[in-house]
Amino acid sequence: MRRAFYPISSVLIVCFSWLLFNAFIPNQSEEFGKANYYADSLHGRKTSSGEKYDKNELTCAHKSLPYGSKVKVTRLDNKKSVIVRVNDRGPFKEGYVIELSRRAAEVVDLVRDGSASVRVEVVPNVETKTAGTASASAGKLSMVRPSQYSTIAPQSSAGNASSGNTKNTELYKVDMKKSTKSGYGVQLSTLYDADNVLPIVTKLQQQWPEKVLVNIERDAANDLTAYRVIVGPFADEKTANAQQKLAAKRGYRQSFVVDLSEI
Repeated sequence: MRRAFYPISSVLIVCFSWLLFNAFIPNQSEEFGKANYYADSLHGRKTSSGEKYDKNELTCAHKSLPYGSKVKVTRLDNKKSVIVRVNDRGPFKEGYVIELSRRAAEVVDLVRDGSASVRVEVVPNVETKTAGTASASAGKLSMVRPSQYSTIAPQSSAGNASSGNTKNTELYKVDMKKSTKSGYGVQLSTLYDADNVLPIVTKLQQQWPEKVLVNIERDAANDLTAYRVIVGPFADEKTANAQQKLAAKRGYRQSFVVDLSEI
């Protein structure tokens, strides 16, 4: 197992919109937050479950529910609802709890608005191939943690509202170098997909300039790479603890202090 430790020292241009790793919601029958939907340009791309995204199917992305789970998504403003099947991971943008397919977005009139506040409920044994607003008793949200994040980049509201297959590209200027393993840091997230590293680094550079570190750990035996996103280094543990409290206030509720010399 090999580890590498890199700081990201330049402010990156946003390539994909993202939500930082969220805490899972155990023992609740309902989940509240915002919903958005996939851009048409993602039609045919592979989701994290291995399925190809089909904008005409009633599917969705959720951060923790097992693939194949069926959920009822209800808009809080117009009360319209749709039942969809989980086949992807996301959305990774703060405050968002679910990302709908184009067809599902049409059912709840989300295409025009781009995003909306919703309630998400698990509804077992409901066929999701047909559009509608069927109701069912809500189950409990699972605590299953995704093995890796989706390779599909979540879209912003403006991006989701657009149509067509226009190819969007961004140019990055990246300055990376190895960092000494000394002092303390605050670990904010662990990612298993390189596609999701740049978005979080971009956001963190604005909050902790010149303090963003990425610890890369490669497990050759299991063909797995983990990207641990850390802010630091800080000279002592007391300072790191203060930064951890700040991180929690900024929404990184699962952050914790790490001794960089032990990485």
